[in-house]
Amino acid sequence: MKRKLLSLVLALAMIASLSTTAYATDTSSASGTMTLDNTRLALRVGESASLTASVMGCIMSDAVLTSSDTNVASVMGNTVTGASLGRAVITATTSDGQTATCTVHVVMKGIDVSSWQGSISWGDVKSSGVDFAIIRTGYGSEQWDKQTDAYFNANYDGATANGIKVGVYHFSYATTVAAAAEEARMCLSILNGRPLDYPVFMDIETSAQRLLSRELLSSIAQTFCSAIEAGGYKAGIYSSPSIYNSNLSSSTLDPYDKWVAHWGVDAAKYSNPYTVWQYGSATVPGISGAVDQDYSYVDYASAGQPVNPVQPPAQTPTPSPATLKSDTTAPYSFGSNSSYIYKITTSSSSAPTAVSSNPAAVSVALYQKVSGGYLYKITNVGAGTALITTGTGDSSVAFTAYGKASGIVSDTTHPFTIKRGATYQFKFTPNGTTATPKFTTGNGSVLRPVLTQKVGASYYYKISGAGSGCTGVYSTLPGQQPVRQCIVTVA
Repeated sequence: MKRKLLSLVLALAMIASLSTTAYATDTSSASGTMTLDNTRLALRVGESASLTASVMGCIMSDAVLTSSDTNVASVMGNTVTGASLGRAVITATTSDGQTATCTVHVVMKGIDVSSWQGSISWGDVKSSGVDFAIIRTGYGSEQWDKQTDAYFNANYDGATANGIKVGVYHFSYATTVAAAAEEARMCLSILNGRPLDYPVFMDIETSAQRLLSRELLSSIAQTFCSAIEAGGYKAGIYSSPSIYNSNLSSSTLDPYDKWVAHWGVDAAKYSNPYTVWQYGSATVPGISGAVDQDYSYVDYASAGQPVNPVQPPAQTPTPSPATLKSDTTAPYSFGSNSSYIYKITTSSSSAPTAVSSNPAAVSVALYQKVSGGYLYKITNVGAGTALITTGTGDSSVAFTAYGKASGIVSDTTHPFTIKRGATYQFKFTPNGTTATPKFTTGNGSVLRPVLTQKVGASYYYKISGAGSGCTGVYSTLPGQQPVRQCIVTVA
């Protein structure tokens, strides 16, 4: 009896010692949000670029890239290739459910110019990789001789002579339909029958135009565009998302192509189709000073008209708060738990339907009725991503759940930093398996294994900071690929 008691005391002492080691080291936790080295890429058809995912500077070699539209941008490994003109979102996803995105624009690359740029060396512009240029014809219509852009003829001749595709824009001051008709007449006179590859755009952005009603400004734009098309050219409108979404939101303007100006974002925040995006300004060889930069999602010279205008990304249905509300809308990742309960608040007498897009990863079922609504339970079935949608015929709400494969659960999953020479001890517990796991570090020159010890149903794995850098800590079950449990940086 004394011998058994002594053995029990020794076992408890060892567990206490192991636990003390795990929490007595010098560590500092961090949320460790995963990022991609680019959040926006611009490619021509056939061009490729690589994307690298990392957390706290540590490269996530297990991140898998997927494309929202493989017809626009295809993915192989960490390489993205432009397939056709348009826009796609590339998502990097790690084995533990972290995600990061990059918007890929497969485009023709262009600029827009006026007399503000002065004399331009169009040969140098072409050599720099510019595919098209949108050139100002002039502004207003009160005095044609003075308001015609002084460099229009030189810019048109220089661009076309060097094989750069050309479109034009006319800066509008029109606040009446009559003024818009006169601006169109002036623009057509300046063009004088010159052939164009890109449309004739009406530039609408003045403060006076912003004060006009939607009906009036839409009529002004329609008057200009219809006159341009009657003159044999394709017509379009240039403006900002704020004006498009208010003063220019009439469906009567749907037939005309849209050129959107929105700087400092990864994609223009305009929910309707558009064919050209002015995304910023930069210096270009052959031009003095900065010049506006543009992407075209249509090869007008080849297509003759838009064949693949950029469509807004699909949006997850959002419920009306008055009829349906969920207490969970952010992505959910399973940790050591195998289930999670969320609440739907609704006045409906019948329970809304809950559906998982991937029940092999995460299942969902009605849990119980409660005051003010219903509880639903999602259950971790296996590894994978599932969209959990709950709703009625009128409204619905959805969130993403990341399932983990049955295997080894770690007591430490958030990235953290230790000093060189310091130690840290993980506690790994098998979940749904009786197989014996192995534990490794991704880079032995950064993290050195010190001890692996099984106590009860769990395994204690101690590591030591060996050298500067970052790497993962992995568990491996027989017949399975290694699973990254945590990222550790040694500083």
